[in-house]
Amino acid sequence: MNRHKKTIVRRLLPYFNGMGVKMIFVIIFSILSTGFFIASPFFLGKALDQLADGIKNAIAGGTRFYVNWGTMGNVFSILIALYVLSFITNYVAGYMMSAVTETVTLNMRRTLMKKLNSLPLSFFDATERGDILSRATNDVEKVADSLREGFIRLISCFISIAGSVIMMISISPALSVVSFLTIGTATVLTVLISRKSRKYFFNYQTSLGDLNASIEETFTGQLVIKAFNQEEPSLAKFREINNQLYKHSTSSQIAQFIVAPCVRVINNFGYIAIAVLSVISIIQGRLTIGIVQAFIQYSDKAAEPVIEGSQIISSMQSAFASCARYFEIMDKLEEVPDHIHNAVLPETKGNVTFEHVQFGYTPDHILMNDINIQVKAGDRIAIVGPTGAGKTTLVNLLMRFYEIQKGSILVDGVDITSMSRAELRSKFGMVLQDTWLFGGSIKENIAYSNFDATEEQIIAAAKSARADHFIRTLPGGYETILNEDGSNVSQGQKQLLTIARAILADPAILILDEATSSVDTRTEAEIQKAMNNLMKGRTSFIIAHKLSTIRDADLILVMDHGTIIEQGTHTQLLEEKGFYETLYNSQFAQ
Repeated sequence: MNRHKKTIVRRLLPYFNGMGVKMIFVIIFSILSTGFFIASPFFLGKALDQLADGIKNAIAGGTRFYVNWGTMGNVFSILIALYVLSFITNYVAGYMMSAVTETVTLNMRRTLMKKLNSLPLSFFDATERGDILSRATNDVEKVADSLREGFIRLISCFISIAGSVIMMISISPALSVVSFLTIGTATVLTVLISRKSRKYFFNYQTSLGDLNASIEETFTGQLVIKAFNQEEPSLAKFREINNQLYKHSTSSQIAQFIVAPCVRVINNFGYIAIAVLSVISIIQGRLTIGIVQAFIQYSDKAAEPVIEGSQIISSMQSAFASCARYFEIMDKLEEVPDHIHNAVLPETKGNVTFEHVQFGYTPDHILMNDINIQVKAGDRIAIVGPTGAGKTTLVNLLMRFYEIQKGSILVDGVDITSMSRAELRSKFGMVLQDTWLFGGSIKENIAYSNFDATEEQIIAAAKSARADHFIRTLPGGYETILNEDGSNVSQGQKQLLTIARAILADPAILILDEATSSVDTRTEAEIQKAMNNLMKGRTSFIIAHKLSTIRDADLILVMDHGTIIEQGTHTQLLEEKGFYETLYNSQFAQ
């Protein structure tokens, strides 16, 4: 086993915590099961020798042959007992190993989910959702299958080989030499093929993740794909990825299944040599028929595990590849940890300050440089600018979705890095342009921001968001179950529900990222009224493309290429006749 595999095995051990006793029993019962099974050929040989001796004596004495059922009955009783005990111990080992495997996979998925929740948004921006899903399901399940099926079989293979070798040596050292040569050759061949096939299994798991990502992307984007007649390009991309998966899968399967035929050919040559030597030994009287029969069985029990072991090792190669992909996520850098002694804001006023803030998604590519903003509690701050100017990034920094490189961001004079993320984000309410609803009732989706809210508070929030009317027209009212992506309500209605969710949170600071962009003009007017009531007394950051909605803002930040190029009120910015005036006039030109 190379260093890479040793590292993976060592990293897997913590997932077996609390399973030590069960693993010991699994090993013990596996050894007993194999031991009972290995003992059976010896007693079969005894039975065959008794039959052969009886026939020989009957022929020599000219008497009638008969079976001594007293002696044979004891032998058969022992054989039956061995088979029953082998079955029972093997069942117990398998049952306990299943319990261990399910615990390990439970721990792996639990740890992975904890890790995913602690990763920064940059990881999710750079990683396809289908690939993450593949690692959390297919890769973990591949590890489970390898443990569940392979561990006991691998122990049985080792014990079967060791026990059979001991028995063969005790029966005939000369015949054992022939058997060892064939087994040794088969083992070397297995190891060589196993080393060559390692990369095939890793490529297969990677291609499987790419395929899942492609399928997930295609299904979620069906409307856009059909709208732009991109079915054929989409299928072409899928076929390319699918062909890659086929190629890597074929390579890995060839490597896995080529071992068994090769090993069997080698073993068959060994059986021929053993048969010839055995006949000579029987003629010379050195061995009996029963003993030869037992030796051949032991030779088979030593050779077949090599074939089975090769298949298990191939399966484990795939499991190691899955583990490697799993630990790739576990090795990703997490968010900067919270301070041990976190600051707490018992009563948030809503003063926000950016002091010489510098940020870039990578240190080599700085997007924002020396950003300075002073926001008073209760102010309405509008952020405008062309697409890609950095508007959403600015509020993401405020909520610590990303960490700044230099400078500081303060809320009520407290540096946000000195607060826990949970404490900081509890002060904010957020309504995004891209709505997100989960599979559950409308009431549960609204209450997502405050699970302790009463039904009256939920209904009041829905009324404030102008959502109560359409909710009551649905067959189930507030108990209506939404689909996973909320596709059984309109886009505008989904936006109303997310606004109601933000209202229910009753935050000190609001972030509205194009909150009314997905609704019609009449609904927008109603929502704007609700938002005006909601924003009273609260600091609000409003990202807007429709400049008509932010004329009354206390401060307008005009951004371009990550930099605040202008700031002031609507009137002040128009009087400056700069970038803002150009944007404004482009929307309201006759």
